[in-house]
Amino acid sequence: MDNQFVADRNSPPYQAGSFSFSDIGQALTAQVNALKIPPSPGSLQAPNEVGSLEGRLFEATANVKVLTSQIAMHMSREWRDMLFRQLDSLHDPEEWDPEDAPIQKASFATFLKAIFQLAPKARPGLGLSYRGYLLAAWVHDTDRLTIEFLPNDRVRWVISKDVENEPERFAGDVHVSRLVESLKPYEPQRWLI
Repeated sequence: MDNQFVADRNSPPYQAGSFSFSDIGQALTAQVNALKIPPSPGSLQAPNEVGSLEGRLFEATANVKVLTSQIAMHMSREWRDMLFRQLDSLHDPEEWDPEDAPIQKASFATFLKAIFQLAPKARPGLGLSYRGYLLAAWVHDTDRLTIEFLPNDRVRWVISKDVENEPERFAGDVHVSRLVESLKPYEPQRWLI
């Protein structure tokens, strides 16, 4: 046995006879296991009661974070962390209107599919419709691209841009698989890069 370890074990705070090596081993094993297996989002407990406003908001954000975790290996940590902060901010109980619905998991699933197709370098500003549909907006000068992510892989988009100092608006309602193609005539790279 290492003499240094024995000397340390007999000096404060390791007083001889205060605990056994098996206690140390169990404590170290528990600490290592805690590092290896962080608590899953699904194991977290919602604040207060499930039916409370805080509980509903927590459950909605936890559901979409769990959904994100299933594809997290395809996202940068920075992008994912920023997304989670935006979702938490959107569901702040202090700012919440009880008439509104929290984010719908099906809307968020459509958002994830669209983001992987668009592959934007610029992060969008996020919002929520009163029905719980996620909204994303990209702005370039006075031009704006806004997309509403609906359940069942549908998206609604609106482009607003100035042409010769006159506002023009274009809109579409398509399946998420057709989003990139439907935006092509409007040069979406101006917002996404």
